[in-house]
Amino acid sequence: MGEERENQSILITGESGAGKTESTKKVIQYLAAIATDTHPTSDAQMPMPPLTHSNSFTSSMPSTGLPRNISSRKIGHSKQKSTSVSSGTGSSLVSKARLGLLERQILQANPILEAFGNAQTQRNNNSSRFGKFIRISFAPDGSIAGANIDWYLLEKSRVVVRSEAERSFHVFYQLMEGGGGMKDTLLLTGDIKDYEYLNKSRREVDGIDDREEWDLLKDALDVVGFSPAEQLDLFRVVAAILHIGNIIINSTRADDATMPDPSQAERVCHLLGIPVSEFTRAVLRPRVLAGREWITQARTKQQAVDELAALCKTLYERSFGLLVDRINRALDRPTSKSTFIGVLDIAGFEIFETNGYEQLLINYTNERLQQFFNHHMFVLEQEEYTREGIEWDYVNFGLDLQPTIDLIETSGNAIGILSLLDEECIMPKATDLTFTNKLHSLWVSDSTAGEDEHPGKSKYEPSRFEQGFLIHHYAGRVEYRTDGWLEKNKDPLNDNLNRILSGSSEKYIASLFSDYDAPGLVSAQVNAFSTGGKKRMTKKGAFRTVGQRHKEQLASLMSQLQATQPHFIRCIVPNSLKKPGRVDVPLVLDQLRCNGVLEGIRIARLGYPNRLPFVEFRQRYEVLTPGVIPRGYMDGRKACLRMVDALELDKSNYRIGTSKVFFKAGVLAELEERRDAHLFEIFSRLQATARMWTARRQMKKILNRAVAVRTIQRNARIYADLRDWPWWQLYTKVRPLLVATRNDDELRRKETELALAKERAERDKQEREAMENLRMRLEADKRKVEEDLKAERALALDKDSLLDRSKKRESELEDEIAALQADLDTLDSQLDRALKLQKESEEKHETLRQAFDQAAEHLVRLEAEQQEWIKKEAELTETLNEAEEDVDILTAEKEELQKTTEELKNLVAQREEDLARVKERMEIAMSDLDSKLSVEARTRDGFREKAENLEEEARRAKEQLNEMARTATDYTNMIKRKEDDIARISSELDVSKAEQDCK
Repeated sequence: MGEERENQSILITGESGAGKTESTKKVIQYLAAIATDTHPTSDAQMPMPPLTHSNSFTSSMPSTGLPRNISSRKIGHSKQKSTSVSSGTGSSLVSKARLGLLERQILQANPILEAFGNAQTQRNNNSSRFGKFIRISFAPDGSIAGANIDWYLLEKSRVVVRSEAERSFHVFYQLMEGGGGMKDTLLLTGDIKDYEYLNKSRREVDGIDDREEWDLLKDALDVVGFSPAEQLDLFRVVAAILHIGNIIINSTRADDATMPDPSQAERVCHLLGIPVSEFTRAVLRPRVLAGREWITQARTKQQAVDELAALCKTLYERSFGLLVDRINRALDRPTSKSTFIGVLDIAGFEIFETNGYEQLLINYTNERLQQFFNHHMFVLEQEEYTREGIEWDYVNFGLDLQPTIDLIETSGNAIGILSLLDEECIMPKATDLTFTNKLHSLWVSDSTAGEDEHPGKSKYEPSRFEQGFLIHHYAGRVEYRTDGWLEKNKDPLNDNLNRILSGSSEKYIASLFSDYDAPGLVSAQVNAFSTGGKKRMTKKGAFRTVGQRHKEQLASLMSQLQATQPHFIRCIVPNSLKKPGRVDVPLVLDQLRCNGVLEGIRIARLGYPNRLPFVEFRQRYEVLTPGVIPRGYMDGRKACLRMVDALELDKSNYRIGTSKVFFKAGVLAELEERRDAHLFEIFSRLQATARMWTARRQMKKILNRAVAVRTIQRNARIYADLRDWPWWQLYTKVRPLLVATRNDDELRRKETELALAKERAERDKQEREAMENLRMRLEADKRKVEEDLKAERALALDKDSLLDRSKKRESELEDEIAALQADLDTLDSQLDRALKLQKESEEKHETLRQAFDQAAEHLVRLEAEQQEWIKKEAELTETLNEAEEDVDILTAEKEELQKTTEELKNLVAQREEDLARVKERMEIAMSDLDSKLSVEARTRDGFREKAENLEEEARRAKEQLNEMARTATDYTNMIKRKEDDIARISSELDVSKAEQDCK
């Protein structure tokens, strides 16, 4: 990331309970440890934005290992015992003193997300019940500049129902165990066993202390920047859900729902800030739109219970979304962000005894991620071999998961499971059974003669005993039960509750439902083709189902991953007993086979997993082949061929492509060892030479000191012997007299010598000044010539036509520079020769200047002509591109309109069939009423009301059919107009092409 400025992503995948959550924490801790904030004090001074008013949810080392620098690790998660959020409170790698505020907030965000998004399952004590993609942004200097978290597919149904061996989300139990005074504020006066949503499943988990985890959660909220009011709002939703679960719903003889004890409802309304009467009315007798009129509809006991469960799921999901949004705003910094590293942790592949809608979406997500892994590991690797011109026979590793993905998500002629489920959600009288039967009819029936069978049919099987089906995933066969799928996909919450909650006196609760009147509301239950009424002006349209939202989120995630350099971490379940120190070898091998790790090892052994560009290979390993590549320019491929021949590599261990050198596994490691050994020898010799020189210098200094000491000692001894000798004393007295007789002659001679020396010094000074001026002029000429040479080189690179002449001029100028440099070195001893060479260089320089001026004028003319031609070509190309874009846009709109028309026709046919069935049932009901009228006089009013409801449904179906017919007619007219526009633009495009050809 730092060298190539390319975004990176780490995909941590594996089955449920393999250790993905723990691995994610370790990765984030490591990133925070190696990239500490360079300005920790500025982070500490940044104020945290409030939550309650928000409405938004918003090296030069060679590459080794797997293809395209993809690192694949197999992490055995032998430690099955969950550590919950304990490791999130601070990394053991670094201390709090070293980390800045931003790094600590990134680390402390994990315990918050685990508390609200993790739960205990049958296979994992700390299982992530949602997916998250954590993007850690880095500044250009390598420090962390911010972070952002995207979340996917929260298993919100867990707050309402789960198996007896599992728990709800951790935060419920942490609040009940360690809430203290906050429990009184939230009206939580009982124990875990007193709340309906908690007492029917497991309450404790081995190795997890909920009270201790509550303290860690509170500390994490403080570090991230949650104020006490914001924390209270978060736990307000949790407490409200527990109180909703305790609301008792009974039924009358007419099967109407009643609420005998309103005390729990009063607690819920107090926490949510809504009126009790309106809440009770919205649950038991809500107002619904029937045609153009609003009527009050009495709910049955089951309908009211389902409505309360939907309210709990919606509250928790929206509160979780706002929680993540608040964390993102706390982790955001107004600094420059150049690149990021994304860490993906998403729910692993799940196979339970009873698999529902949530398991299908989770397994579908893992299917897409596994396909992404296969594409990068196998398809792109072999495509690069072909692109580089390497002899390679394409190997099909049998890991194409596209048929299974198409079975789940495809739309069009072959309707996938999710698309069919979305279609059934808007059909009247559709049930889970009709959805299952349609699936069987689409994916089990044999293809007609002459029609190719869809590859997804081989992945689908109908269930033999239960209402459901089986899918052949990459990890195994999974049987899904379709009970309640339509309700889960529609995610229903009636408009009455939405309206009441959007007007809550608690700002936080109101912000959760602030988009009540917004178009495209997630929880909107108004049909796409409903008519009339005051609600018509909101134009809510076709509601987006859970499946649609998940497909959109998954598509966004895949696009982000494809724009990064992926790295894969494979987590492996060592055993299914949650016991440390035990490895189930068949289980591990099966996971490695399903995850594609074994096939990755196989392709790494067959193929060439290590590769280097020509330039990098030459720069790094040219030291091993001295003298092989001549000086000057040489093509990269030829240079690499010479190098590998000199390195004496086996030809079966490498391949040379068009831009890279490919090696078998282990070859680069051997070259690195040879390079390290060679560099070690070179540096050892250099160090030995340096040590020898310094040692000799020191020894010479010691010897000189010894000689000087001996000389001083000898002179001292001689002086000591002569000091008392009388003849030496006489000599010292007479010696000055002998010298005095010669002083005058010596003085006159010295004066003469001094005059001559002054004259010679003056002459030398004048000569030095003249030579210095000459040297400065020559250096200026040299710099000017060098600048001219650089300009000539730049022009030679831009103009291919002047390449040969520029090379010739460059060599001449280099010769002149060499001659001038040689002249400068000999100026002190050869002044006359320097003056002569100056005149010659001036003449040559004038010649070169004239030639350069002529070349510059010619070049300016060529550039002007080239600019004119480029401008004309750009104008013509722009005109042609605009016309082609218009044609492409119109063609795409035509195809989309044709597809929409086809879907509307199918809906019209389906509505006609439904209308016929409704009429038939109505006639049967009417005949039964006539025959039983005399006997069933007391129940006559009830049957009459049912008949009126049937007639109303038939009338609405007719109105919807008429509206769809009008819509189909409008789309047909629109298609005709678009075809006319395409024809007109095509003619204009032909005319413009003809004009361009004429030019």
